[in-house]
Amino acid sequence: MIRCSSISKIMTKPRTKGAEWSETAKGAMLEAAREQLFGVRKSLDDVKCIQKGVMCEDEGIQLYNDVFLYDLKKVEASERRCNWIITGEPDLIALGSQKGVDIKVAWSLLTFPLTAEQAGKKEYEFQARGYMALFDLPEWEIAYCALNTPDDLLKPWDDPTPHYIDESIPKHHRITVARYTRDMDIEKDMLAKCQKANQWIEEAVKGFATEHDEYLK
Repeated sequence: MIRCSSISKIMTKPRTKGAEWSETAKGAMLEAAREQLFGVRKSLDDVKCIQKGVMCEDEGIQLYNDVFLYDLKKVEASERRCNWIITGEPDLIALGSQKGVDIKVAWSLLTFPLTAEQAGKKEYEFQARGYMALFDLPEWEIAYCALNTPDDLLKPWDDPTPHYIDESIPKHHRITVARYTRDMDIEKDMLAKCQKANQWIEEAVKGFATEHDEYLK
């Protein structure tokens, strides 16, 4: 099944006229085939901005709760959902308000989006639409947070200024939210494309076995 975080790659349009898949999509599908074959996935833990997102996720959730007066808890791994086409485990579900939230942590104030338009990256839109499909929710938010960068992630030559949040900056100025409404037409096309991607992956797995079995002949 396609992970919600990978849907945007699957949906990337090919540059070659008449081609069904972009190189980005094929790369994502081959990685999914690798995971099926060997049980391993590429790790981005060595990317500093990803590390910060993991390290500061709880702080980001608290900031969201403080600004919007919620008391949302992190979704447990056991609550991961799948529909046999896509699978996903979001950050927050506010069932009472019929929406979900994904927390993103900006690397620094220099990369913190100032507007909802900036925060609404295409890669995150499809991730949000995947979650809306899985959890049957009408709305989803991508909430970008400006938080202090842990000292361990900064190098001696890094300028610390954009990595530390002055307490004089009000909390509601430290978060930018992009909001999405469920669109069944987009969702239908998205799921159809992901279904084809799953079939491509299965063929790739079978092709790997067939090709490598030739070595034994």
